Amino acid sequence: MPGSAPKTAGQQIAVQILIGAGIFAAVVLVCTFAYCLQGWGFSDALYMVVITVFGVGYGEIQPVNTTLLRITTMLTILAGPFATVYIVGALIKIITEKGIQTAMAENRKLKSIDEIKRHTIICGFGRIGQIIAVELKKAGQPFLILDKDPDRIALSESLGYLTLEGDAGDEDVLGRAHVESARNLAAVLPNDMVNVFITLTARNLNASLRIIARAENPTTEKKLRQAGANDIILPALAGGLQIAHRITRPSLMGVLDADSTVIRNDLQEIGVDLEETVLKTGHSLIGKPLSNFTDGLNGRCIVLAIRHADGTSSQHPATHTVLLAEDSIVSLVRKTG
Repeated sequence: MPGSAPKTAGQQIAVQILIGAGIFAAVVLVCTFAYCLQGWGFSDALYMVVITVFGVGYGEIQPVNTTLLRITTMLTILAGPFATVYIVGALIKIITEKGIQTAMAENRKLKSIDEIKRHTIICGFGRIGQIIAVELKKAGQPFLILDKDPDRIALSESLGYLTLEGDAGDEDVLGRAHVESARNLAAVLPNDMVNVFITLTARNLNASLRIIARAENPTTEKKLRQAGANDIILPALAGGLQIAHRITRPSLMGVLDADSTVIRNDLQEIGVDLEETVLKTGHSLIGKPLSNFTDGLNGRCIVLAIRHADGTSSQHPATHTVLLAEDSIVSLVRKTG
């Protein structure tokens, strides 16, 4: 039909099954009716057709001693299995194609994991892990979900995230996640000791990896630092402070909670913009003093901080500070014109 959309493979197979079922039903009805026309009762005729079609071989219900009866029986023997094979073939095709599609999807996933680099590994896809994934996706940054819970793995895959099932504290699993080429790792499982172990294992595999770890108990912070974590987040402490600040400074918190786009627009109203400059490998400013960066903007900026690749920060750095690869320069820039 002109303008109609082509059928998918699944729809084509469904049509094939329906056609096969229709042929089978037609064979049974026509052959049963043929026996009835030759004086057989409906029950005997239907029974004869069924045992003939499926090759049971119980014997003839009534004597098949006329040419017409023998022709009817031969047609039943030929037509019945044909319809059955047609349907079984469609079912086998469904099973086979589903298996092939599953294998192809798995191969595509493994290929994507093999090709990923400079990514963030999110260890644990609970509430915090899910929030991190949403924000990284918005920012367009590559990331990989790593969890051993089948339900969380299924959820991550349903959301279209690159996902790997396994224990994040296992060196082999982290190797499959390409921790050696990762840029960040977030250990955000609800168990502090597990996060310590993940941090220690990941740090041994990648000395330059930036590790952000979650801690429920403040006493775990020291252990995470010793294990190699660059940043430690205590959700309970952060949440408590936020609630306290909303009580003591509600107006200020309301402004800080505003959409970043609104804040950026407000800054632009007074001719200022907040910018972050990342010095990727090969950047001309690497190895040069910070003054080269500010001079390049003709004094139109104030450098607020430099975030280093190891996770440390320099607040209001001196102009003679030497810039390194992967440094992020956060500055307020006054626009011209």
